Amino acid sequence: MIARVLAVLLVFAALFVGPMPGLAVAAKSCAGSDRTHSTPVTQSQSAARRPVVLVHGWTGTPMIETASKLGSQLGEQVSLFTFDYGHWALSWAADEHIAPCLATYLNQVSGAHRKAGGDGRIIVVTHSMGGLALRYAMDAGHVKDAVPAATVPYVVTLGTPHLGSPWGGSGFAKLKTVLDHILGRAQPTTGQAGGDCLVLRDRGDRLPDHCGELPPWLPAGIQLTQIAGDATVDRSLFGFKLYSIPLFSDGIVPVPSAHGYPTSGPTGAPPVNGAKTASRTDRCTIDFGLVNAAARDLRLVPAGMAIDYLTLQDLQNDKFSPPVQAYLGGVVVAAPCSHTRLATDQSAINQTTEVIKEALVTMKKSAPQTKVVKIAGIDKDGKPAAGFAIEDSGTHLDGCDASKASESPDIVRCGPTAAGADVCWIGSGRETLYCGTFPWEKKLLRYTLPAPSEPMAATRTPDPWGLVLSDGLRCRIRNGGAWPGRADEWVGAYSCEGENRWILVRAGMTTAVDRSKPIWTVRVGQLDAENSDFPPPETVSVATAYLAVAP
Repeated sequence: MIARVLAVLLVFAALFVGPMPGLAVAAKSCAGSDRTHSTPVTQSQSAARRPVVLVHGWTGTPMIETASKLGSQLGEQVSLFTFDYGHWALSWAADEHIAPCLATYLNQVSGAHRKAGGDGRIIVVTHSMGGLALRYAMDAGHVKDAVPAATVPYVVTLGTPHLGSPWGGSGFAKLKTVLDHILGRAQPTTGQAGGDCLVLRDRGDRLPDHCGELPPWLPAGIQLTQIAGDATVDRSLFGFKLYSIPLFSDGIVPVPSAHGYPTSGPTGAPPVNGAKTASRTDRCTIDFGLVNAAARDLRLVPAGMAIDYLTLQDLQNDKFSPPVQAYLGGVVVAAPCSHTRLATDQSAINQTTEVIKEALVTMKKSAPQTKVVKIAGIDKDGKPAAGFAIEDSGTHLDGCDASKASESPDIVRCGPTAAGADVCWIGSGRETLYCGTFPWEKKLLRYTLPAPSEPMAATRTPDPWGLVLSDGLRCRIRNGGAWPGRADEWVGAYSCEGENRWILVRAGMTTAVDRSKPIWTVRVGQLDAENSDFPPPETVSVATAYLAVAP
């Protein structure tokens, strides 16, 4: 008898979301052992590859097989990341170790993509409760550093129970929680067990009181694709199909729940301008004999299972009766589109690949690029342009040549470097210079030349006058003089405001700005008077570049 009970428990341990976990070490934070098996956020990052992050579900493990299958179909177009909250996976999606840690991870993957020269936008694929965790992770009311819609414009959910599951709150879910805790997963916070919060509900219904608020709506600007598993059981006799029993479920999550995002949030009605949704289905058929055998292994076979009329009645009336449980349990174990297999079933993989490929095309067309701002300090009459403040300077200038920060003729730089006259427009009469200070300031210094300036050709390969980096740091082009240094081959090219960060260029190179892609990048590092050893400079993308131009 005891052996039979243990056998049933072990089978049910795999019933809901896949393989049993190994013994886990208690985790303390997002950066602790609970995330040891998440893919490093810098792995395979490049501007040419789109990050795709996979998030597992309740009692799940990292979606490594899904990542492998997607990778074989998408190749070098993507970099695949698996987020792991397995140690805490018995808890509800909003738990402090799940949604906030997912938000942190997604923001870090996005940041690493930007540092590699990309735009920081990522695609997220979730299984089961992972889709609910993402909804909390993108809501500022639930997590401190919520993921913005601009970071995750595309989401795919596989079997996410937006409206719960008939197994939620059941004795089977409680058994699964107990067994997984014995085997090493963290005990859920009191009243916050994921299995209890995943109860089946109707549009607008609240979660159980101890589970908190409903999962929030995804922010506007997101395209959500919901993929549901839908199994049909075929009855046959001597190899001939007699009839079919549609279950409208993957065994755990009914199709209306997996497609239920539009009615699953607060009030049951999504915001008018909220996330856009599309629904797909991974359908499969399975012979009754396989379902029956699996149900027998689960010790779920009641007498009523032999009478399909009773099962159909209960399915139509949403009655979670023993015959329905037997059918659903057998499907979970045996059907290719079942909840436990949905994330790796080839049909679902193909559909997910299609969605990602469409997203890649759209994202490429709408890919952001470095904004180039062209500034003319004078008008066509050679007078200061409207809006600029003028300040006279008594410094004597000499030795003028073409400015390095301009693509136009008659914009010069003059000595001495202390005068700061490296971006200067030649005014009317050619005896006056109007020199810019910082490109984001509407200010010109006026100098008088001892003799009219000769015509000056433009620099062949100008560098930007100033740069605003993706992290908001503002930097201005170097204008000669003695600068701090470092022990390696990197030297200062731009000084940046407020901290010991400089845009660097490798000695012997002609420019510090990589303009080979739509988003320009630079290398940022430290300098000091002692020429100290510093870590290698990091790659940072450029949000805005300023060039001086003729009117």
